[in-house]
Amino acid sequence: MKRKVYSSFNTLDFLKKDIGRLEGFLKDFTDSIDGVLNLAVSSTLTAGGKRIRPSLLLICARNKHYDIGHLLPAAAAIEIIHTASLIHDDIIDKSILRRGKRTIHDTYDKDTAKFVGDFLFTHTFSLLNSYHNRRILTEMSEAAKCLVKGEFDQLNTKKDIYQDEEVYYKKIDEKTSSLFKVSCVIGGILSGVDEATVQNLRKFGEYVGISFQINDDLIDVDINSTSKEEGKPVGKDFKHGDITLPFIFALQDKKFKNEIEPFIKKSPVSDKELDYILRLIATTDAIERTRKRFFYYMEKAKKTAELIKGTQRRACLLKVCEIIEQRAGLGK
Repeated sequence: MKRKVYSSFNTLDFLKKDIGRLEGFLKDFTDSIDGVLNLAVSSTLTAGGKRIRPSLLLICARNKHYDIGHLLPAAAAIEIIHTASLIHDDIIDKSILRRGKRTIHDTYDKDTAKFVGDFLFTHTFSLLNSYHNRRILTEMSEAAKCLVKGEFDQLNTKKDIYQDEEVYYKKIDEKTSSLFKVSCVIGGILSGVDEATVQNLRKFGEYVGISFQINDDLIDVDINSTSKEEGKPVGKDFKHGDITLPFIFALQDKKFKNEIEPFIKKSPVSDKELDYILRLIATTDAIERTRKRFFYYMEKAKKTAELIKGTQRRACLLKVCEIIEQRAGLGK
């Protein structure tokens, strides 16, 4: 299960070229600032990444009048606010590495990282304001509120072994699906689609975002994964006290719960203990149950994609579903 399967987006010819244009736009932005801010922003924003969210925006904006020059500020805004959220995540989790490189707060300090994240957050709205479209700003404002709310909810539920699926889905809807949804919606708005299509794009983004996060949670408990392949150490979520869907299911097993409770209370967990926990979770039915949830939401995404107007747009969104399934090692 390798994240680099997202290079498959390049099989969509227009995306291969246009994501290249986006990279240039982001580089021009980082080059326009100087000092520590330039170094800090460059180390995260142009350090690589899957660019799945701006890719979704460009796909959803696809129509016969498609103009990448017009769409670049919106695509960049999506990637920039995502990067800002990662910087804030790293501060909360005290992460030392992000995509194999030292995080901003570890390189500099917590205050510098916080201000860099805030700078990127505000620049998002500066870019979107260039469209003079109140709806776009409203949609992004709601998404931004969800991101922050999701961070609070995740912080408040750390090490809570009694949280259920409902709590989990609420958190990932806020933290993950919010940006997937707004990417699809803004793309639709900029392409001039009707309101029914905008709402179907929103639903598609929701289901894909949920599937994406569930699969990330599966990767995090896969003892065969490596930090080099996946971009983060296996078991990172548990180390940070985050109870993900595989653990929610596994904790319903009394034997597993009794074994794991002492580790949840302990901080930090050693690598040897973490390996034991991940091998223990593999003995429960949690992995299979989590995979079923992944399939469930992927099917909902595909069914929603079939309702979306625009032959090219619809075909590309179905391709996105196929790529995510391949990434999960579940594609046929």
